[in-house]
Amino acid sequence: MSSKKSTPASSRDSARALAATMRAEQAAREKRVKLITISVFGVAVVALVVAIVWAVVASRPVPLPEPGPLATPSVVNEAGGIPVGQDGVAGSVTEGAPVVDVYLDFMCPWCGVFEEKNGQLLKDWRAAGDITYVMHPVAILDDASVGASFSTRAAAAAVWVAETSPESFEAFVAGMFAQQPEEGTKGLTDDQIADVAKQAGASDETVEGIADLTSYTTHAAWVAAQTDTVSKDEKLWTRYQDGRAGFSTPTIVVGGEKFDGDWQAPGALRAAVDAAAAQG
Repeated sequence: MSSKKSTPASSRDSARALAATMRAEQAAREKRVKLITISVFGVAVVALVVAIVWAVVASRPVPLPEPGPLATPSVVNEAGGIPVGQDGVAGSVTEGAPVVDVYLDFMCPWCGVFEEKNGQLLKDWRAAGDITYVMHPVAILDDASVGASFSTRAAAAAVWVAETSPESFEAFVAGMFAQQPEEGTKGLTDDQIADVAKQAGASDETVEGIADLTSYTTHAAWVAAQTDTVSKDEKLWTRYQDGRAGFSTPTIVVGGEKFDGDWQAPGALRAAVDAAAAQG
């Protein structure tokens, strides 16, 4: 039986062949990694471009029609508030009952908390004839809706509902806070605000007027003027321990006196109402 012995030359040839094969495989692996890296980088770049474009579009102001001439809505009182009496209809009052004025911005998160804590209580007191509830829709947070003027659109819609579907006003306000958007977003669209009005039982005319921005063109100028007026009224300012003072929302006035108590504390707001009632 014969055997074939390897020679130094053949061993070198085998080693060279193996090394060449290994180099080829390594090169192939590096090429695959490079292609994958390029692909992932390309996807990341595309995603970044999309994100930048979206951010630019999202921050672009929403085109709105020019507001109509300044005109005082028929449903507001002399102080620019929308009263709701025992019958639950906007524009009505409960004679002899203390008046609770509430200044709210539909984008204001603390206003949302106020509505959650006290909205049903105020409705119950109003229905019992204990108070006349007066809602003041203001727009101090338009800048928080990235150019969409949500606070003004929402406030104008509230006034529009009060005028054209007064029996649905209270439910509309509650519905708007139930779907309150976060600051830094465009807020609800006009169709979404219109849907809130529809769910509140507003008429088709009211709903359509919000969706096509008739509510905005009719009441935006008044909302702006009223917001400016109340913001300058020092009787409504909140004064802080560091010396700062200014108008903020929510602001509550009971019986003509600004309520500076803790409206989150159980019984605090009711105590103020009872005190106002006792004073006549």
